[in-house]
Amino acid sequence: MDKSSFNYWYPKIEGKLNTPKSIIIEYSKDYANKILTRDFDLLKQYISGIIYEMDKHGISFPVFLKTDTYSAKWYWSKTCFVKDSESLKHNIMYLLYLCEEDDSRPVKSLIIKEYIELKSNFNAFCDMPINKERRYFIENKKVLCHHPYWDAKDIEFFNDNYPENWEELLSKLNIETDDKIYILTNMAERFGELIDGDNYFSVDFAQDKYGVWYLIDSAMGNISYHNEDCPVYISHN
Repeated sequence: MDKSSFNYWYPKIEGKLNTPKSIIIEYSKDYANKILTRDFDLLKQYISGIIYEMDKHGISFPVFLKTDTYSAKWYWSKTCFVKDSESLKHNIMYLLYLCEEDDSRPVKSLIIKEYIELKSNFNAFCDMPINKERRYFIENKKVLCHHPYWDAKDIEFFNDNYPENWEELLSKLNIETDDKIYILTNMAERFGELIDGDNYFSVDFAQDKYGVWYLIDSAMGNISYHNEDCPVYISHN
C-alpha cells in the first residue's frame, strides 16, 4: 500500500493521536470513470452512502473532503470545503476531475473529515483560510526538522480581496515557541511509533482557534514539499 495514502496511516493512529474525526469511503477506478462521465444515478447513490456514514459516525456539515492522497485545497469551496449536502455532488466531481488532471496517483478512497475551525489570519488562493500549520519531517521515529507550512513565496491570491499586510499576518502565524515545538515533536515521534515505520515521513499539524493542535496529514518525505535550503532536504535528495 502507498504509505502516503490516508488509508495506510490514519487507521494506525485513529484514537491515539488528536486528529479530526474521519471516515474512509471506498472507491474504485470504475466509480471514477462512471462519475466523471456524469452517471448521476451512481453519484446520487454514492452520496447517499456518504451521508449515511456521516450520520453513523456523528459527522455533520461542513466537512473537509479529499481523496486518500489529494485535496486540491487551493480551490477550497469548489473542492475540499463542503458546506452542505447540496454542494457535495459538485465538489466530488471537481475534485475527481482535478485528480485526473493534476495527480498521477490512483484514487483508492474518498475521505470525509470533520471540519475543524482553525486559527487563521487571512484567506488566499480561492478564498482558502491560511491557518497556523506546521510540517515536521521524521525518520526512524525521530524528528529531523520542522518548518511553518506556509511560506510567503508560496501564497497566491486568485482575487483582489486580501489584506495589504498579509505578509505581516503570515509571519505572526509562523512564530514557533519552545512549548509548541515540544508538543509537536512528541506528537510527530508518537506518529512514527504508531505506524511502526523507520521511513522518512512528513507529518502536518494545524492549531484550532482554541489553541489545540491536530495531526491533519502525512506523506512519504521524498514526495512532500520541503524547503530546498534545509540541510535535511539536501541530505535526502
